[in-house]
Amino acid sequence: MDGETWLASCHPDPEEAQRQWERPPHLARLPTGRRFDALRLSQPLGLTVLWELGGQAEKVPVLEQHIEIRPVFYILTEPREAGSWPRQPDSATVLTAGAELTVPSPHADALTGVQRHSLLWRTAPDGSGHLADPDVLRTALALARDTDRQKARIRAARSAFYGAKHRRQ
Repeated sequence: MDGETWLASCHPDPEEAQRQWERPPHLARLPTGRRFDALRLSQPLGLTVLWELGGQAEKVPVLEQHIEIRPVFYILTEPREAGSWPRQPDSATVLTAGAELTVPSPHADALTGVQRHSLLWRTAPDGSGHLADPDVLRTALALARDTDRQKARIRAARSAFYGAKHRRQ
């Protein structure tokens, strides 16, 4: 099964999801809480969570939405009770039962997607159904909220950037 087939199977009517991807704006609305939940994060927090996930970040579906203020990420995770996620006064929200996530096809062209509807897959579903483990994701989120770890990530990123820049000269 490929990523598009798996993602369509998350819709109550998979053929309807396929039809939605074929018609402008080429987006399907999928219910959360049944086959997956989605952790919605602001870009800075989302990048830090992905950094904390390490190699696992490349294996779980991550949707990016480019909105005016600042992009947001949606990390697809196994469904759990909404109350099992700690409430914090930051930009992390869990979409679970009763909510919907609007998604492009995993085969959609990212550049065209951003121009048409602001959504692209940072890591598209691969069809395996592999999602972020909620406990691992919750731990990564807690670590990402640690300001000392955030500063360390920024220092590491700057070091890599400036090191690469100086090697090119």
